[in-house]
Amino acid sequence: MSFQLPSGPVPRSLIPYAGRVDSQRLLSVVAIPFAAAIAMATAVAAMGGVTDPIAEAGGPMYFVLNFVKFCYLAVSMAHLSGALAERANGGLPAGLWLDEMDREEPESRESFWHAFPNHLDGAAIAGCVTMLCFLLT
Repeated sequence: MSFQLPSGPVPRSLIPYAGRVDSQRLLSVVAIPFAAAIAMATAVAAMGGVTDPIAEAGGPMYFVLNFVKFCYLAVSMAHLSGALAERANGGLPAGLWLDEMDREEPESRESFWHAFPNHLDGAAIAGCVTMLCFLLT
């Protein structure tokens, strides 16, 4: 199957598809940035100081949403740069997964892109959460 673009058909091999779901990557895109945002917001709110940061932000909801925007924007940019590096230089084991170094050979470039979420999926998910937070504030 090919997709028709103005420049002509694109072979299916250039467009990644999901053959499996990688739970560690999904967790790193969805849950970990949210937990980090809540932890940072709690730490800053607890510090308080001379001025009240929650009141400056416009209330607790806006205060937390600002941290959520920051965390998911950082995740989106990290996955986008990871996608560029992966496509430009190929894959190398980065030591991010517990069993990555125990394998005989690193995960192939193509099998990496056939998992959900790959770098582009991660960047899109995190970017959508960031945009949702901007719309809510």
